[in-house]
Amino acid sequence: MEKEELDNIDELLDEDGYPTAAWLKLLRTYSPSVMPLKTLVMGYLPDGWHFGDWGYSLKRPYGGVRILKLHTGGWSGNEQVINAILQNPYLTTFLMRYVKWETGGHYTFEIPTKNLE
Repeated sequence: MEKEELDNIDELLDEDGYPTAAWLKLLRTYSPSVMPLKTLVMGYLPDGWHFGDWGYSLKRPYGGVRILKLHTGGWSGNEQVINAILQNPYLTTFLMRYVKWETGGHYTFEIPTKNLE
């Protein structure tokens, strides 16, 4: 995704709470050249997560790592967001590490604190 396209993302979720095509594309094609990881994880992701008030959690740093937990709440739109994240190696291996999935739609990622500076 190019920076110009990013400027055109007005809404991350539609009126029914499902992710927009632009939001899913941003997640699938995200690279640090488009925006800092901090902006994505602490800005866009909580707003683009249906049930963000309880389904999104970013724990304080401990041992140089922050833990990001995403809970889908059974919402298929959140599963679409997870699938887009899992397609991106920056968000599963390089800048964040996908470390755990638990039955019921619970996903855990580790983010080195230095990647959020």
